[in-house]
Amino acid sequence: MASLTLTIEPDEFLGLRALVELDRAAGGGDPGSGTSTVTKAKALMRTALADKLEQAGLPWAPSAEAAGKRAETAAPASALHGITGNGKARKGAAYLAAAALAAALWGGYIRGWQWTGFRVNGQLWDWLTLLLLPVVLGTIPLWIQDKEYIGKGRRVIYAAAITAWTGFVVAGYLIPLSWTGFGSQTLWGWLNLLVLPAAVTTVMALTSMRARRPGACLRPYQKAIIAALATGWIATVIGGYALRWRWTGYPGHTLWDWLGMLLPLVFPAILLPPLLTWVSGNAAGRASAAYQAAMARA
Repeated sequence: MASLTLTIEPDEFLGLRALVELDRAAGGGDPGSGTSTVTKAKALMRTALADKLEQAGLPWAPSAEAAGKRAETAAPASALHGITGNGKARKGAAYLAAAALAAALWGGYIRGWQWTGFRVNGQLWDWLTLLLLPVVLGTIPLWIQDKEYIGKGRRVIYAAAITAWTGFVVAGYLIPLSWTGFGSQTLWGWLNLLVLPAAVTTVMALTSMRARRPGACLRPYQKAIIAALATGWIATVIGGYALRWRWTGYPGHTLWDWLGMLLPLVFPAILLPPLLTWVSGNAAGRASAAYQAAMARA
């Protein structure tokens, strides 16, 4: 059996030890439970290698012949890949995009360039509709997947920002701040704004969690949050249709409207996993069992 000696940096070792401690805590705190540092390092390396091989279109533990054939058919790196892989090029492109956006904003709002469409969509609500999905897509999954690496200071800042934003939304209704566009929006409008980003981030987080920890399930506090949100939503449905709460914006919307809004959230997060398990014959479960057996033999 071939051997390979690697040297890791102190910060890498601290991260590795933290994961080992988490494994031991999951095993009930027994010092003999969980995994050793070496075993954890091997498991992480094996997982990373398997992911990279899968991306390269190669099976696990490919032979030199298979790797050579795959290298012959691999396409050369594109010019776009060369630009995106260059830090200076990315920074220059970001500066150029920021300058172009600033010019467009100046021209659209100050000079009245009609082709920008900025004056017609000049409320904060319009910008939320435009930007919420890409911003959430780029941030929330990282917070969920790597939350153990987010320091306490950053968590306090995020909590303060969320609290300030909530107060700002309330002020948009109570003062009211007409430029926000909040005053004309009902709960139905907010649901339409938030459901798609929630669906995308939920699916990404669940997929990553299952890939890292096969068989992992939601934690109690996560289940409590979901139950509270579901209970609150049911209460608004009853109030909106039975008690005619106008602020909900529900009256007049049919089951078809609800399906169009909720299916992007319900189907990928709840219905798709068991459907894929049934269609594939639980291929993911069998692959996980085979991986665990290989790790036990390693």
